[in-house]
Amino acid sequence: MDYLILVNSFEPLSEDFEKTLCLTKTHGKLFEKQTAKALDKMLGDALSDGLKIEVISGHRTAEYQQMLWEKEISKLMGRGLGYKAAVKEVGKTLALPRCSEHETGLAADLAQEGQDDVSESFAKTPQSVWLEKNAHRYGFILRYPRLKEHITGIAFEPWHYRYVGAESAVMIKRNGICLEEFLDFYQDKYLDSTKSEV
Repeated sequence: MDYLILVNSFEPLSEDFEKTLCLTKTHGKLFEKQTAKALDKMLGDALSDGLKIEVISGHRTAEYQQMLWEKEISKLMGRGLGYKAAVKEVGKTLALPRCSEHETGLAADLAQEGQDDVSESFAKTPQSVWLEKNAHRYGFILRYPRLKEHITGIAFEPWHYRYVGAESAVMIKRNGICLEEFLDFYQDKYLDSTKSEV
């Protein structure tokens, strides 16, 4: 598994990508095997520190991503937005099928205890503060940080954490960069192997 795979509207997944995945269920959701192991450790350590973190979303199929896309477009159109305006608005936080990190099994949407959906207010919770301080130690990065929207193309999502492996996550965190910047400037210079991690 390429833990540094870039997935977005410019770099969509191949149609047969899902056939290559080895998924494991944890916290009621499916994740790529190594991601699931790291997520278990991270959430277990957070719980030991007195913070319960809910897993809202893990792996999604392309079909499920399509359903989410259409549902959000319909919701905004029902509130009076035209189709083009709805697509533009939804595209700020939701990807088209084959363009979502959730389809890789490497992404987790997280929330505070008792929540059943994501929210920007998560950024102000003790759980979010703990994740921002510690997630990199487990190989996770805050995938869509503030002030990087012009690079990622996605609005700030304090709930969306992406597994990239511990070595890469530490470098991304230390340098205050996003995954795109890391791939452009650091990957080839500092990492021996990005294909697998045990």
